[in-house]
Amino acid sequence: MMGRLAVRHRIVLLALLINAVCYTDRVCIAILGPEISKTFNFNQAEMGLVYSIFSLSYFLGQTPWGLAADRHGSRFIVSFAVFFWSIFTGLTALVWNLTSLLLVRFTFGALEAALSPSVRSAFNRWVPINERATSFGAFLGGGRFGGAITPPIAGFLLFHYGWRVPFVVFGVVGLVGTALWFWWYRDTPEQHPSITQAELDRLKEHAVAAHESGAKTNWKQLLRSQRLWCLLGVAFGATFLWQFYATWFPTYLRERRGMSMTESSMYASLPFLVGLFANWTGGLLTDWIGRRTDHRYARTVVGLVSLFAGAALMSSGIWCQTASTAALLMGLAAGAVDFYLGAAWSSATDIGGAAGGAVAGLMNAASNCAAFASPALMGWVLLKSNNWDYVLLLSVGTTLIATVLWLFVNPRPQKSASLPAAVGVVES
Repeated sequence: MMGRLAVRHRIVLLALLINAVCYTDRVCIAILGPEISKTFNFNQAEMGLVYSIFSLSYFLGQTPWGLAADRHGSRFIVSFAVFFWSIFTGLTALVWNLTSLLLVRFTFGALEAALSPSVRSAFNRWVPINERATSFGAFLGGGRFGGAITPPIAGFLLFHYGWRVPFVVFGVVGLVGTALWFWWYRDTPEQHPSITQAELDRLKEHAVAAHESGAKTNWKQLLRSQRLWCLLGVAFGATFLWQFYATWFPTYLRERRGMSMTESSMYASLPFLVGLFANWTGGLLTDWIGRRTDHRYARTVVGLVSLFAGAALMSSGIWCQTASTAALLMGLAAGAVDFYLGAAWSSATDIGGAAGGAVAGLMNAASNCAAFASPALMGWVLLKSNNWDYVLLLSVGTTLIATVLWLFVNPRPQKSASLPAAVGVVES
Protein backbone atom coordinates (compact mmCIF):
# COMPACT_ATOMS: atom_id res chain seq x y z
CA MET A 1 0.00 0.00 0.00
CA MET A 2 2.83 2.40 0.83
CA GLY A 3 4.20 1.89 -2.66
CA ARG A 4 0.96 3.17 -4.19
CA LEU A 5 0.98 6.37 -2.15
CA ALA A 6 2.61 9.55 -3.44
CA VAL A 7 5.85 10.37 -1.65
CA ARG A 8 4.33 13.45 -0.01
CA HIS A 9 1.50 11.33 1.40
CA ARG A 10 3.97 8.84 2.82
CA ILE A 11 5.82 11.72 4.47
CA VAL A 12 2.56 12.91 6.04
CA LEU A 13 1.93 9.35 7.27
CA LEU A 14 5.43 9.15 8.72
CA ALA A 15 4.96 12.51 10.49
CA LEU A 16 1.69 11.17 11.88
CA LEU A 17 3.49 8.14 13.34
CA ILE A 18 6.27 10.28 14.84
CA ASN A 19 3.65 12.49 16.49
CA ALA A 20 1.98 9.38 17.91
CA VAL A 21 5.31 8.44 19.50
CA CYS A 22 5.64 12.01 20.78
CA TYR A 23 2.32 11.81 22.59
CA THR A 24 2.89 8.40 24.13
CA ASP A 25 6.00 9.87 25.75
CA ARG A 26 4.16 13.05 26.75
CA VAL A 27 0.88 11.66 28.05
CA CYS A 28 2.04 8.63 30.02
CA ILE A 29 2.91 10.80 33.03
CA ALA A 30 -0.77 11.77 33.41
CA ILE A 31 -1.61 8.10 34.08
CA LEU A 32 1.48 7.47 36.20
CA GLY A 33 1.32 10.79 38.06
CA PRO A 34 -0.78 9.66 41.05
CA GLU A 35 1.66 6.79 41.75
CA ILE A 36 4.70 9.08 41.32
CA SER A 37 3.09 11.52 43.72
CA LYS A 38 2.61 8.74 46.30
CA THR A 39 6.20 7.54 45.90
CA PHE A 40 7.73 10.96 46.59
CA ASN A 41 4.91 12.38 48.73
CA PHE A 42 4.27 15.31 46.37
CA ASN A 43 1.38 17.66 47.16
CA GLN A 44 -1.01 18.88 44.47
CA ALA A 45 0.91 22.08 43.78
CA GLU A 46 4.17 20.16 43.34
CA MET A 47 2.52 17.67 41.00
CA GLY A 48 1.01 20.56 39.05
CA LEU A 49 4.52 21.95 38.61
CA VAL A 50 5.73 18.55 37.35
CA TYR A 51 2.97 18.57 34.74
CA SER A 52 3.66 22.20 33.78
CA ILE A 53 7.45 22.25 33.57
CA PHE A 54 7.35 20.31 30.30
CA SER A 55 5.28 23.07 28.70
CA LEU A 56 7.61 25.82 29.90
CA SER A 57 10.61 24.47 28.00
CA TYR A 58 8.34 23.39 25.15
CA PHE A 59 7.16 26.99 24.87
CA LEU A 60 10.68 28.41 24.98
CA GLY A 61 11.90 26.05 22.25
CA GLN A 62 9.16 26.56 19.67
CA THR A 63 10.35 29.60 17.72
CA PRO A 64 14.10 28.73 17.74
CA TRP A 65 13.34 25.23 16.44
CA GLY A 66 10.98 26.66 13.80
CA LEU A 67 13.62 29.11 12.58
CA ALA A 68 16.22 26.34 12.45
CA ALA A 69 13.89 24.08 10.45
CA ASP A 70 13.07 26.87 7.97
CA ARG A 71 16.76 27.48 7.39
CA HIS A 72 18.33 24.03 7.64
CA GLY A 73 15.53 21.55 6.93
CA SER A 74 13.77 19.02 9.12
CA ARG A 75 15.57 15.73 8.53
CA PHE A 76 18.41 16.12 11.01
CA ILE A 77 16.48 18.33 13.46
CA VAL A 78 13.58 15.88 13.90
CA SER A 79 15.94 12.89 14.09
CA PHE A 80 18.07 14.60 16.72
CA ALA A 81 15.06 15.67 18.78
CA VAL A 82 13.25 12.32 18.72
CA PHE A 83 16.43 10.43 19.65
CA PHE A 84 17.22 12.56 22.67
CA TRP A 85 13.67 13.06 23.93
CA SER A 86 13.34 9.26 23.86
CA ILE A 87 16.48 9.00 25.99
CA PHE A 88 15.03 11.46 28.50
CA THR A 89 11.71 9.59 28.53
CA GLY A 90 13.63 6.52 29.65
CA LEU A 91 15.64 8.56 32.17
CA THR A 92 12.39 9.50 33.91
CA ALA A 93 12.45 6.00 35.39
CA LEU A 94 15.64 6.91 37.29
CA VAL A 95 14.46 10.08 39.05
CA TRP A 96 14.77 10.16 42.85
CA ASN A 97 13.17 13.44 43.98
CA LEU A 98 11.26 16.50 42.80
CA THR A 99 14.32 18.34 41.49
CA SER A 100 15.53 15.43 39.35
CA LEU A 101 12.04 14.90 37.94
CA LEU A 102 11.66 18.58 37.07
CA LEU A 103 15.06 18.63 35.36
CA VAL A 104 14.26 15.56 33.23
CA ARG A 105 10.82 16.87 32.29
CA PHE A 106 12.19 20.32 31.41
CA THR A 107 14.84 18.85 29.08
CA PHE A 108 12.31 16.45 27.59
CA GLY A 109 9.98 19.36 26.76
CA ALA A 110 12.77 21.39 25.17
CA LEU A 111 13.51 18.50 22.81
CA GLU A 112 9.88 17.72 21.93
CA ALA A 113 9.45 21.40 21.06
CA ALA A 114 11.28 20.72 17.79
CA LEU A 115 8.66 18.44 16.27
CA SER A 116 5.64 20.58 15.41
CA PRO A 117 7.42 23.61 13.87
CA SER A 118 9.83 21.29 12.02
CA VAL A 119 6.97 19.28 10.55
CA ARG A 120 5.18 22.50 9.61
CA SER A 121 8.33 23.58 7.80
CA ALA A 122 8.53 20.18 6.12
CA PHE A 123 4.93 20.41 4.96
CA ASN A 124 5.62 23.85 3.50
CA ARG A 125 8.14 22.16 1.19
CA TRP A 126 6.22 18.95 0.59
CA VAL A 127 2.47 19.67 0.69
CA PRO A 128 0.47 21.80 -1.81
CA ILE A 129 -1.63 24.54 -0.22
CA ASN A 130 -4.94 22.85 -1.01
CA GLU A 131 -3.85 19.75 0.94
CA ARG A 132 -2.29 21.43 3.96
CA ALA A 133 -5.25 21.59 6.34
CA THR A 134 -5.87 17.89 5.69
CA SER A 135 -2.18 17.10 6.20
CA PHE A 136 -1.94 19.11 9.42
CA GLY A 137 -5.11 17.44 10.63
CA ALA A 138 -3.62 14.01 9.93
CA PHE A 139 -0.36 14.93 11.66
CA LEU A 140 -2.14 16.26 14.73
CA GLY A 141 -4.48 13.28 14.68
CA GLY A 142 -1.40 11.09 15.03
CA GLY A 143 -0.70 12.78 18.34
CA ARG A 144 -4.23 12.10 19.48
CA PHE A 145 -3.88 8.46 18.41
CA GLY A 146 -0.75 8.20 20.54
CA GLY A 147 -2.57 9.84 23.43
CA ALA A 148 -5.53 7.47 23.04
CA ILE A 149 -3.51 4.26 23.20
CA THR A 150 -1.23 5.45 26.01
CA PRO A 151 -3.59 5.23 29.03
CA PRO A 152 -4.45 1.52 28.67
CA ILE A 153 -0.84 0.59 27.86
CA ALA A 154 0.58 2.69 30.69
CA GLY A 155 -2.12 1.41 33.05
CA PHE A 156 -1.31 -2.21 32.19
CA LEU A 157 2.44 -1.70 32.66
CA LEU A 158 1.82 0.25 35.87
CA PHE A 159 -0.36 -2.50 37.33
CA HIS A 160 2.12 -5.29 36.53
CA TYR A 161 5.54 -3.61 36.77
CA GLY A 162 5.24 -0.30 38.61
CA TRP A 163 5.45 3.28 37.37
CA ARG A 164 9.09 3.27 36.22
CA VAL A 165 8.90 0.56 33.54
CA PRO A 166 6.42 2.40 31.23
CA PHE A 167 8.88 5.25 30.75
CA VAL A 168 11.55 2.81 29.55
CA VAL A 169 9.15 1.05 27.17
CA PHE A 170 7.93 4.29 25.59
CA GLY A 171 11.50 5.58 25.30
CA VAL A 172 12.58 2.50 23.32
CA VAL A 173 9.66 2.97 20.90
CA GLY A 174 10.88 6.53 20.28
CA LEU A 175 14.31 5.29 19.21
CA VAL A 176 12.62 3.23 16.49
CA GLY A 177 10.82 6.37 15.32
CA THR A 178 14.16 8.17 15.02
CA ALA A 179 15.48 5.56 12.61
CA LEU A 180 12.32 5.62 10.47
CA TRP A 181 12.37 9.41 10.04
CA PHE A 182 16.04 9.65 9.18
CA TRP A 183 15.77 6.76 6.71
CA TRP A 184 12.73 8.00 4.76
CA TYR A 185 12.49 11.80 4.99
CA ARG A 186 14.44 14.21 2.77
CA ASP A 187 14.64 17.99 3.18
CA THR A 188 13.59 18.78 -0.38
CA PRO A 189 11.55 16.83 -2.93
CA GLU A 190 14.50 16.86 -5.38
CA GLN A 191 16.57 14.84 -2.91
CA HIS A 192 14.06 12.01 -2.50
CA PRO A 193 14.97 8.87 -4.51
CA SER A 194 11.35 7.70 -4.87
CA ILE A 195 9.72 10.86 -6.21
CA THR A 196 8.29 10.98 -9.73
CA GLN A 197 8.70 13.88 -12.12
CA ALA A 198 4.94 14.52 -12.10
CA GLU A 199 4.85 14.85 -8.32
CA LEU A 200 7.99 16.97 -8.34
CA ASP A 201 6.42 19.38 -10.84
CA ARG A 202 3.30 19.67 -8.69
CA LEU A 203 5.32 20.41 -5.57
CA LYS A 204 7.48 22.97 -7.34
CA GLU A 205 4.35 24.82 -8.37
CA HIS A 206 2.67 24.85 -4.96
CA ALA A 207 5.22 24.40 -2.18
CA VAL A 208 8.86 24.93 -3.06
CA ALA A 209 8.27 28.38 -4.55
CA ALA A 210 6.95 29.49 -1.18
CA HIS A 211 10.13 28.44 0.58
CA GLU A 212 13.24 30.03 -0.78
CA SER A 213 16.49 29.73 1.07
CA GLY A 214 17.24 33.40 0.54
CA ALA A 215 14.00 34.58 2.18
CA LYS A 216 14.42 36.27 5.55
CA THR A 217 11.90 36.72 8.31
CA ASN A 218 10.67 40.31 8.55
CA TRP A 219 9.97 40.33 12.29
CA LYS A 220 9.00 44.01 12.39
CA GLN A 221 6.26 43.54 9.83
CA LEU A 222 5.26 40.13 11.15
CA LEU A 223 4.76 41.36 14.73
CA ARG A 224 2.49 44.14 13.49
CA SER A 225 0.07 41.61 12.03
CA GLN A 226 -3.34 41.64 13.72
CA ARG A 227 -3.97 38.20 12.27
CA LEU A 228 -0.88 36.83 14.01
CA TRP A 229 -1.76 38.23 17.46
CA CYS A 230 -5.32 36.97 17.22
CA LEU A 231 -4.01 33.53 16.23
CA LEU A 232 -1.73 33.53 19.28
CA GLY A 233 -4.66 34.49 21.51
CA VAL A 234 -6.77 31.68 20.10
CA ALA A 235 -3.97 29.17 20.63
CA PHE A 236 -3.62 30.26 24.27
CA GLY A 237 -7.34 30.20 25.04
CA ALA A 238 -8.06 26.84 23.46
CA THR A 239 -5.03 25.11 24.94
CA PHE A 240 -5.86 26.31 28.45
CA LEU A 241 -8.85 23.99 28.27
CA TRP A 242 -7.16 21.17 26.34
CA GLN A 243 -4.18 20.79 28.66
CA PHE A 244 -6.50 19.57 31.39
CA TYR A 245 -6.88 16.31 29.45
CA ALA A 246 -3.14 15.72 29.07
CA THR A 247 -2.42 16.25 32.77
CA TRP A 248 -5.13 16.27 35.44
CA PHE A 249 -8.04 14.45 33.74
CA PRO A 250 -7.23 10.93 35.05
CA THR A 251 -6.78 12.33 38.56
CA TYR A 252 -10.02 14.31 38.23
CA LEU A 253 -11.93 11.17 37.26
CA ARG A 254 -10.56 9.28 40.24
CA GLU A 255 -10.82 12.02 42.87
CA ARG A 256 -13.81 14.11 41.77
CA ARG A 257 -15.87 11.46 39.98
CA GLY A 258 -14.94 8.42 42.09
CA MET A 259 -13.76 6.18 39.26
CA SER A 260 -11.36 3.26 39.69
CA MET A 261 -7.89 3.28 38.10
CA THR A 262 -9.08 0.97 35.33
CA GLU A 263 -12.22 2.97 34.61
CA SER A 264 -10.41 6.30 34.72
CA SER A 265 -7.73 4.99 32.33
CA MET A 266 -10.43 4.01 29.85
CA TYR A 267 -12.11 7.41 29.96
CA ALA A 268 -8.73 9.17 29.89
CA SER A 269 -8.27 7.77 26.38
CA LEU A 270 -11.53 9.29 25.17
CA PRO A 271 -10.36 12.90 24.55
CA PHE A 272 -7.48 11.62 22.42
CA LEU A 273 -9.58 9.06 20.57
CA VAL A 274 -12.23 11.66 19.73
CA GLY A 275 -9.48 14.13 18.91
CA LEU A 276 -7.99 11.67 16.42
CA PHE A 277 -11.12 11.75 14.27
CA ALA A 278 -11.72 15.45 14.94
CA ASN A 279 -8.29 16.42 13.61
CA TRP A 280 -8.66 14.32 10.48
CA THR A 281 -12.23 15.31 9.67
CA GLY A 282 -11.63 18.95 10.63
CA GLY A 283 -8.73 19.22 8.22
CA LEU A 284 -10.63 17.43 5.45
CA LEU A 285 -13.71 19.60 5.94
CA THR A 286 -11.64 22.80 5.95
CA ASP A 287 -10.02 21.89 2.62
CA TRP A 288 -13.35 20.70 1.18
CA ILE A 289 -15.10 23.97 2.03
CA GLY A 290 -12.06 25.94 0.88
CA ARG A 291 -12.12 24.36 -2.58
CA ARG A 292 -15.76 25.40 -2.97
CA THR A 293 -15.53 28.90 -1.48
CA ASP A 294 -12.12 30.17 -0.38
CA HIS A 295 -9.63 28.94 2.19
CA ARG A 296 -9.98 31.82 4.65
CA TYR A 297 -13.77 31.51 4.77
CA ALA A 298 -13.45 27.77 5.35
CA ARG A 299 -11.03 28.21 8.25
CA THR A 300 -13.28 30.84 9.86
CA VAL A 301 -16.42 28.68 9.76
CA VAL A 302 -14.72 25.52 10.99
CA GLY A 303 -12.93 27.35 13.82
CA LEU A 304 -16.03 29.14 15.10
CA VAL A 305 -18.12 25.98 15.27
CA SER A 306 -15.26 24.01 16.80
CA LEU A 307 -14.36 26.40 19.61
CA PHE A 308 -17.91 27.30 20.61
CA ALA A 309 -18.93 23.63 20.71
CA GLY A 310 -15.91 22.84 22.91
CA ALA A 311 -16.89 25.48 25.46
CA ALA A 312 -20.54 24.34 25.49
CA LEU A 313 -19.71 20.65 25.93
CA MET A 314 -17.17 21.31 28.69
CA SER A 315 -19.73 23.42 30.58
CA SER A 316 -22.25 20.59 30.30
CA GLY A 317 -19.70 18.09 31.62
CA ILE A 318 -18.83 20.22 34.64
CA TRP A 319 -22.44 20.40 35.83
CA CYS A 320 -23.46 16.86 34.91
CA GLN A 321 -24.04 14.71 38.01
CA THR A 322 -23.52 11.30 36.39
CA ALA A 323 -19.82 10.44 36.33
CA SER A 324 -19.79 8.47 33.07
CA THR A 325 -21.91 11.04 31.21
CA ALA A 326 -19.77 13.89 32.52
CA ALA A 327 -16.60 12.12 31.33
CA LEU A 328 -18.21 11.54 27.92
CA LEU A 329 -19.22 15.20 27.55
CA MET A 330 -15.76 16.36 28.55
CA GLY A 331 -14.16 13.96 26.09
CA LEU A 332 -16.40 15.29 23.33
CA ALA A 333 -15.40 18.85 24.30
CA ALA A 334 -11.77 17.93 23.67
CA GLY A 335 -12.68 16.59 20.23
CA ALA A 336 -14.68 19.71 19.41
CA VAL A 337 -11.70 21.96 20.17
CA ASP A 338 -9.39 19.69 18.15
CA PHE A 339 -11.64 20.11 15.13
CA TYR A 340 -10.17 23.57 14.43
CA LEU A 341 -6.48 22.63 14.56
CA GLY A 342 -5.99 21.84 10.87
CA ALA A 343 -7.40 25.29 10.11
CA ALA A 344 -5.10 26.85 12.71
CA TRP A 345 -1.93 25.33 11.30
CA SER A 346 -2.85 26.19 7.72
CA SER A 347 -3.58 29.74 8.97
CA ALA A 348 -0.05 29.91 10.38
CA THR A 349 1.30 28.95 6.96
CA ASP A 350 -0.87 31.58 5.28
CA ILE A 351 0.16 34.33 7.71
CA GLY A 352 3.87 33.55 7.66
CA GLY A 353 4.52 32.50 4.07
CA ALA A 354 8.15 31.38 3.86
CA ALA A 355 8.45 32.25 7.57
CA GLY A 356 5.69 29.76 8.30
CA GLY A 357 7.94 27.68 10.55
CA ALA A 358 8.57 30.72 12.73
CA VAL A 359 4.86 31.59 12.86
CA ALA A 360 4.00 27.99 13.70
CA GLY A 361 6.61 28.18 16.43
CA LEU A 362 5.04 31.36 17.81
CA MET A 363 1.59 29.77 17.72
CA ASN A 364 2.80 26.68 19.52
CA ALA A 365 4.66 28.91 21.98
CA ALA A 366 1.43 30.74 22.82
CA SER A 367 -0.32 27.40 23.13
CA ASN A 368 2.30 26.17 25.54
CA CYS A 369 2.16 29.31 27.67
CA ALA A 370 -1.36 28.11 28.41
CA ALA A 371 -0.14 24.52 28.74
CA PHE A 372 2.28 25.72 31.43
CA ALA A 373 -0.22 27.95 33.25
CA SER A 374 -3.20 25.60 33.23
CA PRO A 375 -1.96 22.55 35.20
CA ALA A 376 0.15 24.63 37.58
CA LEU A 377 -2.79 26.93 38.36
CA MET A 378 -5.09 23.94 38.70
CA GLY A 379 -2.75 22.28 41.18
CA TRP A 380 -2.49 25.48 43.24
CA VAL A 381 -6.27 25.96 43.29
CA LEU A 382 -6.80 22.34 44.31
CA LEU A 383 -4.32 22.73 47.15
CA LYS A 384 -6.01 25.90 48.39
CA SER A 385 -9.70 25.18 47.77
CA ASN A 386 -10.10 21.50 46.85
CA ASN A 387 -12.60 22.66 44.20
CA TRP A 388 -12.16 21.38 40.65
CA ASP A 389 -14.89 23.52 39.12
CA TYR A 390 -13.14 26.89 39.46
CA VAL A 391 -10.33 26.27 36.97
CA LEU A 392 -12.55 24.19 34.68
CA LEU A 393 -14.95 27.13 34.37
CA LEU A 394 -12.00 29.45 33.74
CA SER A 395 -10.97 27.17 30.86
CA VAL A 396 -14.48 27.51 29.42
CA GLY A 397 -14.06 31.30 29.57
CA THR A 398 -10.71 31.25 27.77
CA THR A 399 -12.22 29.08 25.04
CA LEU A 400 -15.09 31.52 24.51
CA ILE A 401 -12.59 34.39 24.22
CA ALA A 402 -10.68 32.29 21.68
CA THR A 403 -13.92 31.87 19.71
CA VAL A 404 -14.28 35.64 19.36
CA LEU A 405 -10.62 36.17 18.46
CA TRP A 406 -10.85 33.53 15.74
CA LEU A 407 -13.12 35.88 13.75
CA PHE A 408 -10.06 38.07 13.08
CA VAL A 409 -7.52 35.37 12.15
CA ASN A 410 -8.66 34.78 8.57
CA PRO A 411 -10.32 37.97 7.27
CA ARG A 412 -11.23 37.67 3.62
CA PRO A 413 -8.81 39.94 1.69
CA GLN A 414 -10.11 43.13 0.10
CA LYS A 415 -9.82 43.24 -3.68
CA SER A 416 -8.05 46.58 -3.44
CA ALA A 417 -5.54 45.42 -0.84
CA SER A 418 -1.99 46.12 -1.81
CA LEU A 419 -0.21 44.17 0.94
CA PRO A 420 0.52 40.48 0.48
CA ALA A 421 -1.37 37.93 2.59
CA ALA A 422 1.86 36.53 3.98
CA VAL A 423 3.49 39.23 6.05
CA GLY A 424 6.50 37.54 7.53
CA VAL A 425 8.93 37.50 4.62
CA VAL A 426 11.40 39.79 2.94
CA GLU A 427 12.15 38.52 -0.55
CA SER A 428 15.82 38.36 -1.44
